[in-house]
Amino acid sequence: MKSSNRRISIVVATHERPELLRRTLTNVTRQTLQPLEVVIVDDGSGPATRDAVFHWKESTRPRFHVHYQWQQNQGPATARNRGLEASRGDWVQFLDDDDLMAPDALEQLAAVLEVGQTGIAMASYQYWQNGNPTGTCVAPKNLDADGRLRAMIQGTWFVPIHGYLFTRSALEQIGPWNPVLTSQEDDEFLLRAAMARVPMHPAPKAKVYYCQHTGPRRATPGKPGETEAQGLERRMYADLAIRELAFESLSQKEDIENYRISFGLWQMRLRKRYLPYLHKLNPPSELLQWLAAPVEEDSDASDLPPPVASV
Repeated sequence: MKSSNRRISIVVATHERPELLRRTLTNVTRQTLQPLEVVIVDDGSGPATRDAVFHWKESTRPRFHVHYQWQQNQGPATARNRGLEASRGDWVQFLDDDDLMAPDALEQLAAVLEVGQTGIAMASYQYWQNGNPTGTCVAPKNLDADGRLRAMIQGTWFVPIHGYLFTRSALEQIGPWNPVLTSQEDDEFLLRAAMARVPMHPAPKAKVYYCQHTGPRRATPGKPGETEAQGLERRMYADLAIRELAFESLSQKEDIENYRISFGLWQMRLRKRYLPYLHKLNPPSELLQWLAAPVEEDSDASDLPPPVASV
């Protein structure tokens, strides 16, 4: 195992998936660069999750620094905020309870920040299904700050949340996770990072796995307790709320017209996904009304930067 002159805290939000959580913890112990600690925040699970954590620690790695906390079910954003407050490392990685990484992922992410870089390191990712990697490994886009912001507004940016290693200064610039969002809170968190112009550094040699598996997924519409239609409507409101926050911030900076094309491309994506539910918006969206308004005559769309293509 290698060491770093920086200390890494891993924050894991979990809910009712004890066996997957055990797999994730075992994966972390196999990293060539070991973290200072793993802070687990259990978001309202039954006793099986707590028992799984303590049994794993006693039987597998009794000296491994695992800190377990339980909270009433409040969602992953609140869980991550709580875990972040309890963590002690100079750098922080957020994992979900089903996430996996290549053995040298932390080492490669840390190497990018170890050279004095501020901000965030970004890994490559590959899908994982039925116990094996599948498909092509996708390297992080090497865009400038403005290109990254446009891609995030459009919805063409993707690196799974466990593919980032955050410095403390970056987290202070971004602010806490938004507990109001019931889904896509990672998209909002990263969009805020882009709007704050937090530096993001590609670490293409680092690889994380985006796991596809059977069983409940929080992001899947029609999760327990709701119909598929209710789930899609919930995700539509979260998707819209994220862009409305960006719209408000950019409007205050009087910089919004430079991003009209990016918001327009996002609107096309929104319509494709949620057209049957858009008529339910109440009150009407100020962002969508702005997009529907005619462009002022002195505004030349041809002068705007081109959209950022999806991978």
